[in-house]
Amino acid sequence: MSCKVLYFPFSFALLLVSLTVPAQVLKPGFSKQEYIETLKINQKAHIALNKWAETTTFPEPEDYKFVYRSPVVAFDNIWDLWVHKNKRVAMIAVQGSIATGASFLANLYAAMIPAKGELQLDKDFKFTYTLAHNPNAAVHVGWFVAMAYLSKTIEHKIDSCYKAGIKDFILTGHSQGGGITFMLNSYLENLKAANKLPADIRFKTYCSAGPKPGNLHYAHEYENMTQGGWGYNVINTADWVPDVPFTVQTVDDFTAVNPFRGAKAMMKKQKFPKNLALKHVYNRMSKPSEKARRNYQRFLGKMVSQAVKKQIPGFNVPAYFNSNYYVRTGKTIVLFADETYFKEFNNDPGNPNIWQHHFPKPYLFLTEKLDPKMLE
Repeated sequence: MSCKVLYFPFSFALLLVSLTVPAQVLKPGFSKQEYIETLKINQKAHIALNKWAETTTFPEPEDYKFVYRSPVVAFDNIWDLWVHKNKRVAMIAVQGSIATGASFLANLYAAMIPAKGELQLDKDFKFTYTLAHNPNAAVHVGWFVAMAYLSKTIEHKIDSCYKAGIKDFILTGHSQGGGITFMLNSYLENLKAANKLPADIRFKTYCSAGPKPGNLHYAHEYENMTQGGWGYNVINTADWVPDVPFTVQTVDDFTAVNPFRGAKAMMKKQKFPKNLALKHVYNRMSKPSEKARRNYQRFLGKMVSQAVKKQIPGFNVPAYFNSNYYVRTGKTIVLFADETYFKEFNNDPGNPNIWQHHFPKPYLFLTEKLDPKMLE
């Protein structure tokens, strides 16, 4: 597949001819300018398609030109390709939630699946993937399914852009798009490690208002993979979306060596009635979270999957991972909502606009106030 322009008046090939900057131009570290450009592009990919989004003026991207929009797949998901006007850098922007039932279905489908494996998602699509190597790592199934279907066109475009001389890619997404982008970043980096993508490709990731994509074991591998300044999640402290999905931690979610793993065996060795008292306390503490986990998987896994099968023809429901311990993932850039911010953006709990702090506009407001020196 070529990397030609589909919605731009001149060919992508001519654009590349004008580029004189050598390969590998992305630098590690949080760049205020880079993130602001991703916000402007995410505004177009995420907000512009939302019927319920507030009407607002928003600055146009300065450094990038639009090249391609993917077909709609899975849960009404799309992604956009933008190319830097002066540098050999491409940006892959994954759309966030939009005002359709299918889009929010991806969010509700919140059971976990293993972060490595092979799934027959439908009769024509078998997806082999590695997002993490730890067998206890697990991720959000709804956003994973969206990423898997989007990856078909993303891999093709990366290949054609690479052949055209682009080796540096910024991955970005706002809201649900951020949740999907975590997994896309992991998937593509592991393709590189398996020699299925060129080793000299560089990915830099800006998740924006990103929710929690997986459990602690996944988060550890993601943060290890992107350490050194190659992956960020930017959050507004007044925004509720980075707090989701709901999380349930049980004793099974600890690492292998921990004091709880052998607790039952230790209690049995205690003399009567101390053993009964300890067992009673242990059960009172552990059983509610175990019940919550079962209910989580029942309602947000098995029950929601019936609606998913109607949305994606031939969808095969995967086996779920026995955890719902969602954690915040990635190097976090905190946009601190202060008194000045709340004068501009209403924080009244009775405010009917639950997205008041979530759209790119408040994120841009706080980002422009950032002192880059404070982030070093």
